[in-house]
Amino acid sequence: MGKEPSEEENRKSFEYHLKEVSNEEIISILRYREHFQPHAVKEAIREAIRRGIIQSVEDLNREEFKPQPLPPRSLFPVSSQAPQNLAIFKSLCRIFYGFGLLPVILGVFQFLDHNYLFAASAIVLGLLVIVLTYRLEKEKNPLVAKALLFLNVPAIGYALFRITASGNPSTMDFVAAAIIILVLLYTSFYLHKLTTVLSRNNEHS
Repeated sequence: MGKEPSEEENRKSFEYHLKEVSNEEIISILRYREHFQPHAVKEAIREAIRRGIIQSVEDLNREEFKPQPLPPRSLFPVSSQAPQNLAIFKSLCRIFYGFGLLPVILGVFQFLDHNYLFAASAIVLGLLVIVLTYRLEKEKNPLVAKALLFLNVPAIGYALFRITASGNPSTMDFVAAAIIILVLLYTSFYLHKLTTVLSRNNEHS
């Protein structure tokens, strides 16, 4: 086994890492400095002074840099760093694009089976999800997030209808439907929460 890195090696590694992070991440370390190792805080302060974020250690007494408690654990975690929230937001939007494609593909197959009314309904629903997701990604409007949230009702209703209409659904049918419904609900609520946070940040910026 190799030897453990020394404190000096850890310090240099962290110092190098700090040069690659954004100003917001440096500010986050300063705000939550009571929860970091002393050498990490010292290097973050040095980097903050180098970048002009603060002029001296005394600036840490300002209201914006006062030590803060760690945010409580949540089922829908929100970072103190806007870029992280934005990255998660975009990932959730991509998931919703996938959810929107599913009824469109289903509608195409139903159209080929001459179930025209059902095919049209599925395609319209899928395209509506895709359009709303696109608008949400561009505008970050909480009202659009609410609209996507309400679209869970017909989606879940259809999933339950398909299970009951199949006559003798297996346990795996119920498990698969439950997983899809839970993922859809979790993604919808998480996306709504992040949209609210990002919208609030844009108003204050």
